[in-house]
Amino acid sequence: MIQPCDLGGSGPIVHLAHANGFPPGTYRPLADTLSHRYHVISLPSRPLWPGSHPESAPDWHPLTDDLIRGLDELGLRSILGIGHSIGGVLTMWAAIRRPDLFRAVVLIDPVILPPPWLWLMRVMRTLGLRERQPLVQTALRRRRTWRSRERCYQLYRRNPFFAAWPDESLHAYVEAGTRERADGSVELVYPPEWEAHIFATTPTDVWRAVPRLQTPTLVIRGGRSNTFRPTSQALMRYLVPRARFVVIPGAGHLVPMERPAETGETVRGFFAELGEQ
Repeated sequence: MIQPCDLGGSGPIVHLAHANGFPPGTYRPLADTLSHRYHVISLPSRPLWPGSHPESAPDWHPLTDDLIRGLDELGLRSILGIGHSIGGVLTMWAAIRRPDLFRAVVLIDPVILPPPWLWLMRVMRTLGLRERQPLVQTALRRRRTWRSRERCYQLYRRNPFFAAWPDESLHAYVEAGTRERADGSVELVYPPEWEAHIFATTPTDVWRAVPRLQTPTLVIRGGRSNTFRPTSQALMRYLVPRARFVVIPGAGHLVPMERPAETGETVRGFFAELGEQ
């Protein structure tokens, strides 16, 4: 059994399903905004399991199986769920398949792409071009080692990709996302091969599940997100009319890292409205 990452707090259990490439500890700043009322945990997804191989998951559905199995092994029922990016999709699928697991879910910028994009992805896969996608190539080229965590942090701090991240989020990512090696250097915890595989297997049938979501749901979108776009939000609002939708202006796809305090406040407000305090 894979042990959950305990992100602190006490009270009702909140499970946080993390994004591709970002281990659970990356979300500690967000968890800190919830921990005075809730106990936040996160099951590491299969790419973080020792000895796991991308071939073991031809698509994202086995990762949903992992989430359901992990919650079952912990004996958890009727908990609060948060999922970011791929974690949002896995949480949604788990809530649909096992509505007893969650009494409410928060989907933060889930990977629910516009239907025309998914059609194009299906064409690319038919033509054998799955590995040519820019995100796949970028993941495979990702730097893997640094001489120290401090050096890793310094280089990331200068990287435009992390420009919108406050220091606390970047420190949390460097701490959670690297591990020390025997020579004192550090290496990535999340294998780039797995990260690329997740990008390459983005589900193209995700919209079939969306109308079946019955659990009370909040969907948070980053106002600048290039993943969960306004067209996807509008279609999801039509298909799940009981869901609540909130946009955090100025934030991108990585809204929980860019705006942990604002994201946490939005989540707390939703849970409070449901009487989950």
